[in-house]
Amino acid sequence: MAEAPITRRRFLTYLLGVTGAVGLGGLAAPIVRYAYPVAHTQVEPRQFVANLSELTPLGEAVEFDYLERPAGLILLEDGTPKALSRVCTHFGCIVGWQPEDLIWFCPCHAGMFSPTGEVVGGPPPAPLPEFNVIVEGDKIYVEGLV
Repeated sequence: MAEAPITRRRFLTYLLGVTGAVGLGGLAAPIVRYAYPVAHTQVEPRQFVANLSELTPLGEAVEFDYLERPAGLILLEDGTPKALSRVCTHFGCIVGWQPEDLIWFCPCHAGMFSPTGEVVGGPPPAPLPEFNVIVEGDKIYVEGLV
């Protein structure tokens, strides 16, 4: 038995149906992704930064990148190592350690942060994010943000 040829009307009906189904799927995907988010259990790696014996309290900072994020490590007056993000919380410029003034300074809009990352001047709205610091013997490591 021979099938009837597909008419123009039936072809356009099929085409509209397929296009509509694809369109609804495209709309439904973000809604489902929002309702059922994927849990990220990525462990942030530990990274060696410096040897404790090479640092002096409030001396020069050790600059490094942690997961492509500029960071800096200094030794506080009490001998505690402190690792902070060097990305200014105002507009994302890179701050630098000024040992003569004992501040982290942002050159873009004159933002100033204390050695512990607290805002002490300028427009930054929040302190610098802090990294977890791990000291094992003479070695200093960072491992993710606090």
